[in-house]
Amino acid sequence: MNPRLKTSKKWTGLPKEYVSQIQEVFQDSFAAQLKNAKLVIEGRIYPEEVLLRVGILEKGRLAQANFEVSVSYGTGKQDAVERIHDSIDAAASMMAEYFEKDGEVDFPYVWKEYEFNGRKLHLQFNTENSDLEAQANALLGADADELIQEDLEEDDALGRADEIIEVDAEDADVDLPVEPTMFGGKKKKKKEDMH
Repeated sequence: MNPRLKTSKKWTGLPKEYVSQIQEVFQDSFAAQLKNAKLVIEGRIYPEEVLLRVGILEKGRLAQANFEVSVSYGTGKQDAVERIHDSIDAAASMMAEYFEKDGEVDFPYVWKEYEFNGRKLHLQFNTENSDLEAQANALLGADADELIQEDLEEDDALGRADEIIEVDAEDADVDLPVEPTMFGGKKKKKKEDMH
């Protein structure tokens, strides 16, 4: 699961008893639709954000339909439980629509803000398989039993895109990347050639 806020790094998982209660509510509400599927409930509490994922993994499939909800809350406020309840209701609404339309839904694949029960929530849909992600994290040495978790650094280009700092070529004393010339061969651009 990827949080919405860039500042969300350290998190605590929802208590297991609470996750069991959420799972029971969804199992009861969608019993007919879930008889050939595994229900996956995951939640994280960050310092300024609550993140909930309700996923459906149908037997024989790798893609898991995930309904994710992110809600901001302040550390000074005691409304985290209310925010979690709103997240559960929003995820249930997404799941109901998913089943009504036989999976042919147009949910956002990136966080999008919605008004829900008078509060602002952010929703997204993805097909990340939670079991495969857990196995990958285990291979990377992430300890799922620790109370406070920290998200692993992104090791791909998109994950690092926000961290790239552009360097002004006139102020930098570096060679610029190799650039192809018009008639074959490659020529290195030098700082002096740019003036």
